[in-house]
Amino acid sequence: MQVLVAGGAGYIGAHMVRALLAAGHQVSVLDNLATGHRAALPAGVALAQVDLLDSAAVAAAV
Repeated sequence: MQVLVAGGAGYIGAHMVRALLAAGHQVSVLDNLATGHRAALPAGVALAQVDLLDSAAVAAAV
């Protein structure tokens, strides 16, 4: 299953990303990196750096 994690580069989100990957899902992440970090994500995970309050940017990213 393809899963989109909003805030996936933060502490909780990054753990969720790892759990989803371990369960065999394909994972993409939306995060503005205000408090999250790209380094928190496993290699190969698609990251769209967008602010979730910007609906046009979110629509373009998905």
